[in-house]
Amino acid sequence: MNTARLINDQFNYEVVETEGRTLVNLFGIIDEDSEFTPLLKFKNSPLIFNFKGVTSVNSCGIRSWVNFLKLLSENPVEFIECPPVIVRQINMVPSFLGKASPISVFVPYVCDNCEFEKNQLVLVNDYKSGVPLPEKMQCEKCNSLEMEINGNVKQYFAFAK
Repeated sequence: MNTARLINDQFNYEVVETEGRTLVNLFGIIDEDSEFTPLLKFKNSPLIFNFKGVTSVNSCGIRSWVNFLKLLSENPVEFIECPPVIVRQINMVPSFLGKASPISVFVPYVCDNCEFEKNQLVLVNDYKSGVPLPEKMQCEKCNSLEMEINGNVKQYFAFAK
């Protein structure tokens, strides 16, 4: 297993190479200062991008990411643990996904009672195969059973055709 990490003020990533696959954990803000080209040295192995730590993406960051993905067009690429900010980009800008396969996304829930928010991890193939999402969940903050999906599920999973 080999690990590398690149850090700048607002964006960084951690690379973990294991068993012929490369996991890239992304953290922070994807913007005009985010540099992806050092990751091209891993383009000969299947890549898995974990977006769990990404907090926002701006339009310049989208352009940088899309251009980077184009350079990986021959690579098997998967996206995991995509937070709502990434799912919105995938739905609005189809090239943000490129040829990658989305494996798991976080679905946003909000409590109608206390407005507490929580993201629930969902496997995209489960959704595609009809496994129902919990309509209501118990709130961790106020214990009410009023936590519901924040938004329209079909629109949220528009990318999962």
